[in-house]
Amino acid sequence: MKIMYEKFVILTAFTCFCAVLALSGCVTRSVRLPVEKRTAALKVPAEKQGQMSGSGTAHPEQPLVKILSREAGKFFKQKNYQDALLIYNQAFAAATRKDRPGLVEEIESVLSQTPGAEIEKFLAIKNIQLPRSLLLYWAGLNYAAENHRKKAEQALEKFLMLCPSHPYSSDARDLLDVIKQSFFKRDTIGCLLPLTGKYASFGRRALAGIQVAIQELSEKYSGKFNLIIKDTHADPIVAAEEVRQLKNDNVAGIVGPLLALDLAGAQAQKLQIPMIAMTQKSDFPLRGDYLFSNFITPQMQVETLGAYLFSTLGLTKAAILYPDEKYGRKYMNLFWDVADRYGAEITGAEAYDGHKTDFTLPIQKLTGQFYPVPDCLIPENTEQADITGDQAQDMVERETQPGPRAKKQPPKVKIDFQALFIPDSASALNMILPQLAYNDIRGVYLVGTNLWHNKSLLKNSGGYHNRAVITDGFFAEGTNPATIRFAAKFRNLFHRNPGFIEAIAHDSASILFITAMDEGIDSCTALKNTLQQGNRIFEGATGNTIFDHQGRAEKSLFLMTVKKGRFTEITR
Repeated sequence: MKIMYEKFVILTAFTCFCAVLALSGCVTRSVRLPVEKRTAALKVPAEKQGQMSGSGTAHPEQPLVKILSREAGKFFKQKNYQDALLIYNQAFAAATRKDRPGLVEEIESVLSQTPGAEIEKFLAIKNIQLPRSLLLYWAGLNYAAENHRKKAEQALEKFLMLCPSHPYSSDARDLLDVIKQSFFKRDTIGCLLPLTGKYASFGRRALAGIQVAIQELSEKYSGKFNLIIKDTHADPIVAAEEVRQLKNDNVAGIVGPLLALDLAGAQAQKLQIPMIAMTQKSDFPLRGDYLFSNFITPQMQVETLGAYLFSTLGLTKAAILYPDEKYGRKYMNLFWDVADRYGAEITGAEAYDGHKTDFTLPIQKLTGQFYPVPDCLIPENTEQADITGDQAQDMVERETQPGPRAKKQPPKVKIDFQALFIPDSASALNMILPQLAYNDIRGVYLVGTNLWHNKSLLKNSGGYHNRAVITDGFFAEGTNPATIRFAAKFRNLFHRNPGFIEAIAHDSASILFITAMDEGIDSCTALKNTLQQGNRIFEGATGNTIFDHQGRAEKSLFLMTVKKGRFTEITR
């Protein structure tokens, strides 16, 4: 048989130029029909056969094609798939255009019964003449029939990428949808968190919140919910690899990561798995329609503060005292923009050095108490050339006093703003607030970000935090029913109070599970589409959350003040 096969190869060598047609693209076929109809559809009218072949006479290669086909059939019956496909490959190269439809019909009948792995093995051969698109299509169908979901998906996706307009492409897309739906585990999600390394404490806190969500949902739906936990080590390469592993586990979606987002997000988008990352990076969900973000952002905070100050309270004037660093400058600009939108006036914005402990100068500039010494009063002799402006100011004040017994009368401070926004940490506030009082800044609203929501502010600010207005994404002692339930369950499980990280992880997992449990959700694509609708409100421990069509979370944040030495929720 080997001698016969080699002989056939030699005899048909001169006909290999016919293979150029096969290599030039995909075989154009009609939509799949029953065998008898497909055979009829593939027959070429007699009057056109002459046009296709160049003449009405039979080609001398025609008997060779039939011989090759018969020999290939013999190998196929012996389940020698590789030799069968090799001989069909030679027959296809030798066939004329008018012979190919019938030959393709025969080859397809063989491919339909050839294991997917055998077709894939044949595809690895270089310079094959059989249409690669046809081989990929049947490999995908057969892998699916053999219950090899992953390999079926890969083959069909390659087929669609190679020939998106092929007559079989509609069938391939339908089959892909069926595969994804049949393997969609609505009760299983993945979890990407840094559970080892220097960020492990954040990962463990988030995991605790997710575990509370699992317990709640199991009680609600009277069923078991599964969480596949992956440790990212805060390493982007590891995170991306774990996304691939979660795809193999057929998860409905992924919660996380907290860190190392970019590669993991790109992988989730490529594999079409909904991912809710706990990040305030506003551009993350813009990188793909399967990517979502759920976190408290600077924009959310200033929007919440602005709505309360300028709309609810009706304030018209505010000032800003901010650290001269990236965080402070960002919040200063955002707050100013919000004030402008509400028609409120920013009467002053002063920066300070966050590494220093004396804030007198910027505070006095806000209140109009700082009067720079005119250049004409600064000594010009060489002995005093290095005197600072502040020193010169003191010299002028001493020289202009009427006598040694006269006392300096400080000017009466006139505050021309109703609220003072200070975007800094509680430790900085503990130094700033007493200095505000010392400089007679009293009776104004003191406005801060979530960094103010820290117990140290209650202990070390000396009671100067009256009329504070603070925003945060979570307040365990709040009045929101979902928050109260979560905090109680968390304390019961872990014997400590939860924080924002625990709460946002809890809500992100709950959103994925609750959406996946909807009756109409049968695939990752359907889950993604539902999250993106922009009209579904999720009630959780962090308040109400809704995703816009770009995948960014919109949240109603908490507002707090300080009363009797405790943080207290502001009702709106």
